Amino acid sequence: MVEAMRAASPSNKVDIMSYYEHSVAGHPDVELGLCGDRQVRYRIHCAEQTGSGLVVYIPGFGGDLGAYSEVFCERVAMQHGMAALCVDYFCMRSRPSVGAGISLLPGERERALSLLALPLDTPDAALLRALDGLQPDAPLRFQGLLTPPDGAYQNFGVMAALDILNAIEDAMCRYNGNRDNLILVGSSYGGYLAQMVNKFRPGYARALFDNSSWAEPNLAYVVGRDIGAVEYQCTLQGGVELALCVCSPWRMVAGHPHEFDVDAFIIRSFSASQLDQMAAQGGTFTFCLMVHAIHDPIAPTEAKLAMARAMLARGFNAELVLFDESSIDGDFIRNMEHGMGLSMLQFFEQGLALLAERSPDFQASQATEVTLQAGHSIYHLDFGCPLVRLHRHRIESMAPA
Repeated sequence: MVEAMRAASPSNKVDIMSYYEHSVAGHPDVELGLCGDRQVRYRIHCAEQTGSGLVVYIPGFGGDLGAYSEVFCERVAMQHGMAALCVDYFCMRSRPSVGAGISLLPGERERALSLLALPLDTPDAALLRALDGLQPDAPLRFQGLLTPPDGAYQNFGVMAALDILNAIEDAMCRYNGNRDNLILVGSSYGGYLAQMVNKFRPGYARALFDNSSWAEPNLAYVVGRDIGAVEYQCTLQGGVELALCVCSPWRMVAGHPHEFDVDAFIIRSFSASQLDQMAAQGGTFTFCLMVHAIHDPIAPTEAKLAMARAMLARGFNAELVLFDESSIDGDFIRNMEHGMGLSMLQFFEQGLALLAERSPDFQASQATEVTLQAGHSIYHLDFGCPLVRLHRHRIESMAPA
């Protein structure tokens, strides 16, 4: 455990900003059978306020990690009298700015080495430095991989959601938290993970504030290499372009041991059948506030709108707000790109104001287990012990759900 104390400004509600770092055991990959023992770190601000409530900020793919997560948690904890928590979930560090390594695909590596007249045993780092100094006369593009640290790989949703659930449960037990006032907040993939946490433990969170997340898995992030899609692009100093996908064992190949099949897709989606199962197990009680651009180039708006309509038809306490160009004010909404440049702190403030009206008497679900059918697979979550445990088994005779 790491403890730190930081002075806060006199106008804030607390005089000292404290945070603690803890670790919990990471959940194994029950779908692929990969990934050994690991630890999941989380950081909790103003833990002494957990009895009043807990806000969980879930960063997305690299862009809002580090300083912003810390600022968000500090501000929320100081101004609202609740603890704030952020989890270093599985494969969170999947971008170069937060520790992911870059390597070129074998054929692309050979092409780059030949172009630069470098020996075959040139390390990846040296090759990238050489490409960084190259200034091509015509556009030059290479395909490669992003490799997160600590043996992580792109799982898209399931393992990360379990990590977040286990960190929340550890904090609740460790600090005697108020289970009736848990709020999940996330943007882009962080918002999607908030939805997955709510799916795996329906009725556990009082509120979920989601900015621009997916309603179903984006295949470019899971099997991008197989379908010819790029997950992440960057341009080196001299103008060389890199088209990269995060390392993933999933394959879009029928019969492959790691095939990303219909079941794997369904458990990561929010289709009508999945929402039915969530509703039957307490999911309708969580206040779900979603915001989205009218035309999102990365997280399809049509799918999110269909998800919201399906939720409302099943009695979910949900609201989706769509923004267009006329909404750009340079303060709250800054653009119509993915995520809208939206101020997450302002979004939280607005969500909190609505929460008092939409969920005044929330009581968290006391269920000790949840079962979700996804195609021919049954996903069973057990909350009986301090750590959440997921079990998956297949029933070949069942029709897809």
